[in-house]
Amino acid sequence: MVPPTLSSMYFQSTVFIMYCGIFIAALLGNGLVCYVVSSSRRMHTVTNFFIVNLAVGDILMTLFCVPFSFVATLVLQYWPFGELLCHTVQFSQVTSVMCLHFQVSAYTLVAISVDRYMAIMWPLRPRMSKHHAKITITVVWAIAIATAFPIFTVSHLSQPSPWHKSCQRFICTENWESKEYQGFYTFLLLIMQYVVPFTVLVFTYTRIAVVVWGKRIPGEAENSRDVRMARSKKKMIKMMVTVVVVFTVCWLPLNIFLLLWEQNPELSSWELMPHLFFACHWLAMSHTCYNPIIYCWMNSRFRLGFCTALGRVPAASFGRANTSSTYLSVRRRTENSLTCQEEQI
Repeated sequence: MVPPTLSSMYFQSTVFIMYCGIFIAALLGNGLVCYVVSSSRRMHTVTNFFIVNLAVGDILMTLFCVPFSFVATLVLQYWPFGELLCHTVQFSQVTSVMCLHFQVSAYTLVAISVDRYMAIMWPLRPRMSKHHAKITITVVWAIAIATAFPIFTVSHLSQPSPWHKSCQRFICTENWESKEYQGFYTFLLLIMQYVVPFTVLVFTYTRIAVVVWGKRIPGEAENSRDVRMARSKKKMIKMMVTVVVVFTVCWLPLNIFLLLWEQNPELSSWELMPHLFFACHWLAMSHTCYNPIIYCWMNSRFRLGFCTALGRVPAASFGRANTSSTYLSVRRRTENSLTCQEEQI
């Protein structure tokens, strides 16, 4: 049987509040990031363009991953949104994840680190222009869409249990031609999402840290302008490294969970699996809230922009997802013999 706490009103109320908190905070915070950058020409820098791209990815993640996976997995335990949205949402989830966390978080963070690396290692060379930054962002999205396209083709509605068939309920799942193809695609995503970006990030920021925090050559004089520039560089690097660390901490547990479960299906019978899934999934989804907090905390211009933007708003105004959905939907509906008309948990 499914652990009683999973179906308890206390558990569901707690999870509902936690996911709603993510949804509201992520949309508000990332919306503010986009507004602050777009409303001030002084904020129109290459790095801030990439930061806006991160925010856009977070917004897409919030809109496509948080509500759909929450409703289908926890509230209903089946997919109520139809065949078209099954294809579209699954595809959008992978695309936004790739573009935010694995291409917009991984690869946009890589672009930022490379831009910082070039500026610090070769300060006399021309910097990346805003035009080139926009081209880079376009390429990142194109790679993400191309990488996620297989999900669009293999996502289908299915009825994995007698309950689903008798009640005409479906789940949205991936239907691969063979386990070998699915395993290869999973391995490819792991390489693109973590191995390549993480390697580049470690290399660039390590080299940057050696240069920026390295000892000054004896006898070399530094004027006040050099000191200010060095301090500014250090602050920016600290902020972006914090973004990278938070991203890794939030997303690594869910990816390890899904990878282990895919390789060891017998783990589904473990009583604590549903609770472990929700802990990992919520942690991953909560990442959409953290970047704006980091910017506000570690960047004075963003902090001033946030305060200015919020000051203009009346006070009264404030008062891999497929496998996870399949796992809980099948398990809970198979092990609990609910009638079709019975009130949903």
